[in-house]
Amino acid sequence: MNTVATSPEVAKDKHQINLIDGCFSASEAQDILTPMLAKKINFHQVKRMSLFEKNHSDSCASDRDRILELEEAKIKAEDIFLQAKLEGKKVKMHSVIHITLED
Repeated sequence: MNTVATSPEVAKDKHQINLIDGCFSASEAQDILTPMLAKKINFHQVKRMSLFEKNHSDSCASDRDRILELEEAKIKAEDIFLQAKLEGKKVKMHSVIHITLED
């Protein structure tokens, strides 16, 4: 696990994970990314439902907006994968997750 920060007192609370790094066939890239997006969409849907059950007046706008953003990303990714398949191209993906511990 690599640290992101340079000062010792901050470095212990900041980390990064190299999640995706490589060149894939369109099908492989789709197999990697589509379930991740679906999982994130489901996470926010369940969270939104839970918040709404606790408070019917809570519009859960941030989760609703995030769901829409992720659904748009899923459609965009599907278009990219389809284009790669049609053109016989590989898909290069790189994703780093930055993790910060906070109080």
